[in-house]
Amino acid sequence: MKVLIILLLLMIELSAVSTNELVGKWQAQRKVTNNGTLTIEKEYLTLNGNHTFSILGFVSVRKEDAFIKDMRIDVSGIWKVWSNTVVLVVKKVEVPNAAEIYRISQASLRNFAATFKRKYENQPIHINKIMALDPNHLKWINEKEVVTTYSR
Repeated sequence: MKVLIILLLLMIELSAVSTNELVGKWQAQRKVTNNGTLTIEKEYLTLNGNHTFSILGFVSVRKEDAFIKDMRIDVSGIWKVWSNTVVLVVKKVEVPNAAEIYRISQASLRNFAATFKRKYENQPIHINKIMALDPNHLKWINEKEVVTTYSR
């Protein structure tokens, strides 16, 4: 019985993801069209060996001839991996500026920036289940069942 339990524990440990496999720079891009509005999100995720992380995000939105190009979002915090689950805890969020704006009011720009800032501030703990991992690709699903695929 002891041998069976030890074998079971070893098999579980073999399927777990190690911190070293995740450390590094990852990038992802997502495009969504909703009611004629195209939103492009680019995310650059850096997982450091000291269990800190940073996300540099750029969001672009276009509807007809009005647009916001590359609104920057800086997120930082700490992370931890357990088995095949990665938990990100957000400590700081900044939305400093947008690269280019056309036919968008300042009030609309502030509301748009606040929406993306709240995305991280109102939910500071992000739990992601790893679906696939190899040296150059990472695919995970979050608690809202949104799948994100990263590459190095």
